[in-house]
Amino acid sequence: MDSDLISSHMLLVAGQNYESCSDNVLRFFHNTVLVKYDRVTVIADESASALQDDFMEKLESWVEKNRERVGQLLTELRQEGFGDLGAWQSMPQGYPSKTVHEIAHLLDGFFGIDSAFYNLIDDSHWVTAQLQQEIRRYPERYWLIRADGSSQVPEVDRVPFLRRQGKE
Repeated sequence: MDSDLISSHMLLVAGQNYESCSDNVLRFFHNTVLVKYDRVTVIADESASALQDDFMEKLESWVEKNRERVGQLLTELRQEGFGDLGAWQSMPQGYPSKTVHEIAHLLDGFFGIDSAFYNLIDDSHWVTAQLQQEIRRYPERYWLIRADGSSQVPEVDRVPFLRRQGKE
């Protein structure tokens, strides 16, 4: 039996209103080549306008999720013996190199399945101080749009493919 793989994302979008921002999010998912979902659903009741009092707090909490993920990945690299950049020269292809790859995507702005927050305005996982000022100046233009992407995947035990070599 097949099951659904579901990833949740919060996207910062600029537009005239909720509907145009939601359309921008759906267009982004349709056009991006890095992540393809069978279905993308916008979650209206978890989206927020910058006109709401708690918008900046919500924005920062979602950006923090990306920071936490980078921290988790760096911890995993250290645990694998690659905390020192000099050790990367001998890094084998596999779990450690895939971890570096994920960190690079978070830092360089490539959207991925693990992107908790994504800034569609700047194609980034972060929000600059300049953009935060712009949001405060023109809050009617900005939205956080929550979207869930899902894909049907065959029912197989994927855990062995994710485990590090020699570890259970």
